[in-house]
Amino acid sequence: MKGGIVLNHYSLPFNNQDCANKGILDFFYVLKACRRYGLNILLVDANQDKSLMRFQLSENYFVSDWYNQVKKCPELIDWVRFFKSLETKQPLFEQVDMNNIDGHIDVGLIGETGNDVMLAAFWFKTFVISFATIEKWTIPFLNVWVVDLIEEATESKEYQISNLANDTCLAQHEQMLLERRNNLSRSASEMWINRLDLFPFITLLDKQIGTALNTWSHRQDVLVKARDALHILDLFVSKWKNNEYTDYQHNILRQLGLAAEVSGESLSVVNNTKKKKERMFWLDDGREVFCENHIKLPDGYRLHYYSDSSQKHIYVAYLGPHLTL
Repeated sequence: MKGGIVLNHYSLPFNNQDCANKGILDFFYVLKACRRYGLNILLVDANQDKSLMRFQLSENYFVSDWYNQVKKCPELIDWVRFFKSLETKQPLFEQVDMNNIDGHIDVGLIGETGNDVMLAAFWFKTFVISFATIEKWTIPFLNVWVVDLIEEATESKEYQISNLANDTCLAQHEQMLLERRNNLSRSASEMWINRLDLFPFITLLDKQIGTALNTWSHRQDVLVKARDALHILDLFVSKWKNNEYTDYQHNILRQLGLAAEVSGESLSVVNNTKKKKERMFWLDDGREVFCENHIKLPDGYRLHYYSDSSQKHIYVAYLGPHLTL
């Protein structure tokens, strides 16, 4: 649950199809950011379908209708690809059993009755993600009342719940989102356990990276630099798959904020059989590849990876001390 935010299904529907067509792109924009920050989407409505296709956006208009309408629109092709990636990455949503939440608390928006979305967000001390249907769902903070039903005095207390609905909300909460993301990887073992949430677009090879992170005993600053570099690699691949880049280039990582030196290997390594062999790694699909690209970390540590242009993918193969020169 610590990496989850609550879907605000009460923010649907939109007033009409035109509003829905714009609003679904705002929602995708926030979802894309959530994946970048390693956040899962929590469902509290047991009746809500887990497939985005069957979400009703407005009267008699579903996400599936939007998809069939725009899937061949050149100007929306990147969003169509992103939507398809969401649908094929299951489960997109995680169901929350509301029976596990203490029943003596009631939470609701100021001036309205209580509901399970605000209760779950308050209970888990997390965000809600809303569709920007009307003004009250577009603001960064939602004012709520909280009542403890077993206290003798049942006067409500007021709190704020952070809301994600558009780029304005994301900008407001950016620092908190970064802190939550980093909390998922405070230790090397946590980074490995949460790798699919933290780095959804790249592959960390189990045998080498898993071993390195699960047995980590080196300096914390090296781990932090490695984590930051992995986030940049993940961000690059997400953009690469959306055709924002035609191929891998070192300088793109720098443009995206990589605060470390990145390079390939020198000819003295490439032309030396023994040294090159140290940089050969087996991928999960059975291919052995030369992982010459590497990011230089503090204290002589290196992060080696393989960039697969045919798949628009990056495989991270090695995290450890400098290999033989």
